Amino acid sequence: MVLLRLLVQFQRDYPHYQVLAHNVNHGLSPHAEQWADFCEVYCASLNVQLLRSTVNIQKTSRNSLEALAREARYQCFSQHLQADDILLTGHHQDDQLETLLLALKRGSGSTGLQGIRAIQPFHNGHLVRPLLNFSRKQIIDYAETAGVKWVEDESNQDTDFDRNFIRHQITPLLTERWPAIASSASRTARLCQEQQGLVDEVASQDLQQSMCVRLGTQTLSIAALADLSQARRNNLLRYWLKFNGLDYPSSKQLTVLWQEVALAEQGKQPCLQLASNTIQRYQGELYIVPVKPLIIPDSPVTWSGEPLLWVSPDKLAVDFSMVDAALAKLHTISCCFRQHLDPKLTCLVEGRSKSRSIKKLLQESQVPTWQREQVVFIFIDGQLVQAIGVWHCQPSPTKQLPKLNLSLRSI
Repeated sequence: MVLLRLLVQFQRDYPHYQVLAHNVNHGLSPHAEQWADFCEVYCASLNVQLLRSTVNIQKTSRNSLEALAREARYQCFSQHLQADDILLTGHHQDDQLETLLLALKRGSGSTGLQGIRAIQPFHNGHLVRPLLNFSRKQIIDYAETAGVKWVEDESNQDTDFDRNFIRHQITPLLTERWPAIASSASRTARLCQEQQGLVDEVASQDLQQSMCVRLGTQTLSIAALADLSQARRNNLLRYWLKFNGLDYPSSKQLTVLWQEVALAEQGKQPCLQLASNTIQRYQGELYIVPVKPLIIPDSPVTWSGEPLLWVSPDKLAVDFSMVDAALAKLHTISCCFRQHLDPKLTCLVEGRSKSRSIKKLLQESQVPTWQREQVVFIFIDGQLVQAIGVWHCQPSPTKQLPKLNLSLRSI
């Protein structure tokens, strides 16, 4: 509520900015609708548009209710953010202290001790916490002086939640002994953020030296990993997984990943099971393999000139950005998967003298077995011209067709 009031004052001085408030009903309190109504009345008094959303949280044994609610809330925010929007939240200095204490409790490394960032990229915009250097007391004092009313969530008093236990039982003792503890914790978080930035720079350089891209999938060379020290290798593996949208692995998972997957005996097909993916080894490289199979369309997908053609909903796209869109009007250009092909189809690959079946070519090209059904084949006017990222077919001597510069984008 204080943040919203400050933003409205900011907008008066900078009217070209638009302020939008967003209330998310998590469905966890019987008073949630009343809170949303309270926000609506207040926003109306400030002439601020209010967006109201409801999320459905499915409790699981593996995740805390706090984490599930936070994930659902930010997912809701991301769905409504437009390009270059800025999402602002009211996190403050006491939240930072609680976050660092929770990280210590979990045994987090430097990544966890970064705490809450003041500014970070988020979805297609940025996430900013402008009150992070102010204490809860300063914010409450301002609210009382300015006459800002607020609603207290009754769950904030429930010390069964770790954060609330720290807030009500631990923080008062710490601040009584060390009044500047929250400020010191914030300084620690900023230092860890700076150090983590340096560590990420090293990991980024190592990633460039160690990675390959196979059919739009980023893989890591096991030989390149073996040349690194254990600390640097673990740092790269964490960075690689995070870079691909996965959570940081535990120390135990890192040990299993290296000792039991990367260094497993030849002929074995070990894997590390994560929440929604597995890490597998194939031909000397580590792959991130989604547990859920790719959704294959029932029929080939025809290109209409767009820069990015999604061939599997929100998961896999063909990048046509380097191709002249006018070709879509001159030729019929289709994207197919293996299940769309004639089983008897053969291809004469560039540089070869003999045609081979698609099955044989995929084997010879060392495409992992789980990726063979995901290879995208390009047909121009009914003629196979390439398997993206795997091979180009030899041009027909009787029919002149354009050569396309294509790549895959996977999410």
